[in-house]
Amino acid sequence: MKKVLYVVLKNTPRVHDMLEELKNEGYNGTLIGSNSLRHALDYYPEEHTFLNLRHLEDTENSESIMCMFVWDEEVINVIKDKVRKYTNNFKDMKGFMFSKDAPDFEGTL
Repeated sequence: MKKVLYVVLKNTPRVHDMLEELKNEGYNGTLIGSNSLRHALDYYPEEHTFLNLRHLEDTENSESIMCMFVWDEEVINVIKDKVRKYTNNFKDMKGFMFSKDAPDFEGTL
C-alpha cells in the first residue's frame, strides 16, 4: 500500500540541500510554496478578510515549502529519516511532517 508523506519546512537553503539530496538518490515528490495564515495576512495587510488566487500563486515570497511524497512505507521511512537528519529532529529548523495511508492510489510516480 502506498503512503503519502507531508513535510512542511521553513524555506531555507538547508531545505533545498535536503531536496537536492533526495532527488539525487532517485526520490521524487511534489513541492508547493506556502505561508502560514499569520504571514499571509501580514504580507497583504490591506486584504485581511479574503485571500485570492494571487496569494496562492506567490511562491517567491513563500516562507515555507510543503513537500508531498507518495511511496511505499519503506521508502517513506527513509525520507522521514532524511528530514529528521536535516532538521535535527525539528530543533534546528521549523516545520513538521506526517503521513497517511493512500489505499486507493492510482497513477504513476
